[in-house]
Amino acid sequence: MNGRLLRAARHGLLAVALVCGGTFVLAHLRAELFTLIEEDRLASVLAGGELEAPGSSPAAAARTRDEARPGRAWGRFDLPRLGLSALVAEGVDDATQGVAIGHVPGTSFPGEPGNVGLAGHRDTVFRLLEEVRPEDVLRLVTPDGVFEYRVEWLAIVDPGRTDVLTSTDEPQLTLVTCYPFEYVGSAPLRYVVRARSVGRAAAGA
Repeated sequence: MNGRLLRAARHGLLAVALVCGGTFVLAHLRAELFTLIEEDRLASVLAGGELEAPGSSPAAAARTRDEARPGRAWGRFDLPRLGLSALVAEGVDDATQGVAIGHVPGTSFPGEPGNVGLAGHRDTVFRLLEEVRPEDVLRLVTPDGVFEYRVEWLAIVDPGRTDVLTSTDEPQLTLVTCYPFEYVGSAPLRYVVRARSVGRAAAGA
């Protein structure tokens, strides 16, 4: 009896391992396919309009908002010092954050007054946030222009601190991910990066 139970337990563990491995592979393939398709589509969108040079007056994010639909990217997030570049899509559901950085619904878009809120998984696209430092340059490439931000502060907060995403008087960018970065399971805290707008970059930046 003990031998049969042991064999059954081994088979059960093997089945669980295969399911987990298959789930991981499928999620990775889905992310790769989304990136391949959306980077090509977004490149065509970005090429369809002129990006304004530094010193231009800010305009409403009309083109970006038009692209901000579920299931597709409306921009790209770059963190040049760390070599991070990832697509930004609308929404913060698991499906969206599984393939891109998610834009928090109800927060501003680049080029508008207020606070642009972005969220991402700590074990995928936002893994490098733990290496971000004050004064780092962040960049959002959108159909309405290329917007640059400079990191002002970092904070570790409770999940209930939704005030970090509330609107601000000046254009700001707020990045949020789970914390601690090495935590296994549902992390108990949130890691926040706040950056201030430093204007619109040249189209070739």
